[in-house]
Amino acid sequence: MQPAPSSRQVSLSTILIMLGLMVLGAAFAIAATQPRRAVAPPDQVLASPTILSTATSTSPAPAAEPPAPLQALGSEATPSPTTVALIPSPGVTTPTVTPAPPSPTPTVAPATPTPKPKMPPPTHIQIPSVRIDAPVVEVGYDVVTIDGQQVIQWRVADYAAGHNNTSANPGEGGNIVITGHDDWKGEVFRNLEHVKIGDLVILTNASGQQFTYRVEEIHYRKEVGVPLQERLATGMFLAPMPEERVTLVTCWPYGIDDHRLIVVAKPVRQ
Repeated sequence: MQPAPSSRQVSLSTILIMLGLMVLGAAFAIAATQPRRAVAPPDQVLASPTILSTATSTSPAPAAEPPAPLQALGSEATPSPTTVALIPSPGVTTPTVTPAPPSPTPTVAPATPTPKPKMPPPTHIQIPSVRIDAPVVEVGYDVVTIDGQQVIQWRVADYAAGHNNTSANPGEGGNIVITGHDDWKGEVFRNLEHVKIGDLVILTNASGQQFTYRVEEIHYRKEVGVPLQERLATGMFLAPMPEERVTLVTCWPYGIDDHRLIVVAKPVRQ
């Protein structure tokens, strides 16, 4: 006969079995508390979480480059489009469209005009009242065909104001045309919409001379969605004039750019 197992051996085996069961139970409990990770099927990709920006924008950014200023090729075109009325005071915030002839109608030049000396081009513009302070560079134009008609399309400088290179220079007694972006590549004329009648415009030329002008006219002209002849009538503001003036041109409103904002300033007499 084989000897019966001792009670000590039975008790030890029972304890080991119970400990093993307890360890397994604890392992299952821990596994149950861990979050499951979703596994996408082979033909499906899980979308990444969307990151929301806390930054806010007061105005939409332009989706494309704003329309460039146009001008009739030659001086024979004299259209009579709809003109936007001048803003007489800062209380007017929305321009009203009223039928009227173009504002910058040249006056008759004297029979024997006094020749003006050739002056250096502008290299800097300041409008202290609206914190405009920008370099000025020379810009040219391209001849393009729109609606079957050849017209002048002026380039607009990036990160600087642009002086139309066929317009007058300060001190020459003509129309000094300076353009700039309001919401594109530098936004040098971003604050031009806040200019008021009577504000000062200061131009500095390549020789360091300063010329001061006072704002006398503010015009808003529709540029997008209007006939070509109306756009060319707006271009008359860019034409040569027999008197000295500064014509500042940009787009409006910010982020939409379907109007042309034109500010005209004339010399401050010393």
